[in-house]
Amino acid sequence: MFVSYAQNFEDVILWRALKQIENGFYIDIGAQDPVVESVSRGFYEKGWRGIHAEATTHYAEKVRQDRPDEIVIQAAIGSGDGSIRFFEVPDTGLSTSDRDIAVTHQTAGHSIVETDVPLMPLSAVFAQAQDREIHWLKVDVEGMEASVIESWAPSPARPWVVVMESTLPNSQETNYEKWEPKLLEMGYKFAYFDGLSRFYVSEQHQELLHFFGPGPNVFDGFVLADKTPYTAVLRSRLAERDQQLERAHTEHAYQMAEQARIVQEDDRRIRILEGELSASHYREATTSSQLHEVYQSLSWRLTRPLREVNALKARSLRLPRNSVKILLEKIIRWLSRHPQWKDRCLRLLYRYPKIRSRLEAFARSRGYGVTPHGLDGGREAEWYIDAPRGASARWKQLLEDIPAKSER
Repeated sequence: MFVSYAQNFEDVILWRALKQIENGFYIDIGAQDPVVESVSRGFYEKGWRGIHAEATTHYAEKVRQDRPDEIVIQAAIGSGDGSIRFFEVPDTGLSTSDRDIAVTHQTAGHSIVETDVPLMPLSAVFAQAQDREIHWLKVDVEGMEASVIESWAPSPARPWVVVMESTLPNSQETNYEKWEPKLLEMGYKFAYFDGLSRFYVSEQHQELLHFFGPGPNVFDGFVLADKTPYTAVLRSRLAERDQQLERAHTEHAYQMAEQARIVQEDDRRIRILEGELSASHYREATTSSQLHEVYQSLSWRLTRPLREVNALKARSLRLPRNSVKILLEKIIRWLSRHPQWKDRCLRLLYRYPKIRSRLEAFARSRGYGVTPHGLDGGREAEWYIDAPRGASARWKQLLEDIPAKSER
């Protein structure tokens, strides 16, 4: 599969006509970048080699670095000797020796760097190819095309195919009328125009003419290189994807760092808790040891009876109040069945008002009641109650004769 790098598919058309040739040879005048929009790159990857002529120092050095096994001539190609005033437009393919074209670029906003560069005729370039067959020659010199053709002679070299840029820089206006007659005189026949460049075939290789005519198409079996104007959208999307991946990577790295920080903090807390637990076990063991010493001491054994008495006392104080109440009710019922004891207890109770008040309070809490006169009146006290199990009757029977006996 052929990979196309050229600006306008010039390499596809050339490959269609010359792909049957193995390890061919080319000459590229105005080579510029060794990869981006390069007519020769696809051929280089297929094993071809050649000569590059480039006037600008920047691009000449790039070609040398990328193609160490090829000849690179850093000079302007054209008729004349010595050097020529050159107008370099940095980072573009618009550099030229034509002052008028340079002024046009400057007016359009481009910066111009004026330098002097060596000038070499095309015949000298052909001489460096020695006796090798030159399969194609490409000339893209931004307005110097006529000068290049004029410097061809006296070389007898006849490349099989010649590709000449034939429009004014950044324009569709053609300018081939200035140099085409000379090229035709040297035995070339026009074969194809792609809108930017004109293709000519040597009369010595008329068998190649039928390869020219239709533009690049699916039957040429080629793919686009990643660094061509036609893949700009794809490159933009890939760059955006790379940025997204970079952001995702950064976010992932941040999350991983945060997780590591949390894990470290948890480990620190665990170590603190383990230390506290160890200290607690130590205090527990110390306390158990101290208690064991106390239990084994003589003083602990000697004070055992005292502790038992205190424990018994505490248990007696904690008797349920319900038990006391039940006991009191049993005493009252017993007194009801023994009149003599009942009489004595009631007379004794009358002598102690505080005890009597507490007894009355107990009666009320149990559902028993007395008249407002209580037991102090001069007449019989009226005890009343709605309490269950005949409680009121028992109290009445117990206390009914208290006033009479008190008077005696």
